[in-house]
Amino acid sequence: MKVEMGRIPLRISLDSPAIGDVYRAKGGRGTKFFVVAAITGNIAHALGLNAEGDIVSTTSYGTHVFASRDLVGRVNDLAELTLNIEWEPI
Repeated sequence: MKVEMGRIPLRISLDSPAIGDVYRAKGGRGTKFFVVAAITGNIAHALGLNAEGDIVSTTSYGTHVFASRDLVGRVNDLAELTLNIEWEPI
């Protein structure tokens, strides 16, 4: 027997997290999940969420750390999110 795999998506074959991926946190002070918000080189920058969805922490790990954890969810289109800064008048 053989299983037809089709074309494996690039990010799976690279075994690397993507922006918007959600992983369980391993302990911490109220942080239950991490959402990958940015990737620079081999570093993934993530927002820590509590059980209510509030941002309660931030962290940066090597991408290999998230690649070894189970993906539990995804925030679609997070990479396209634009926050607009309103500058204070001088």
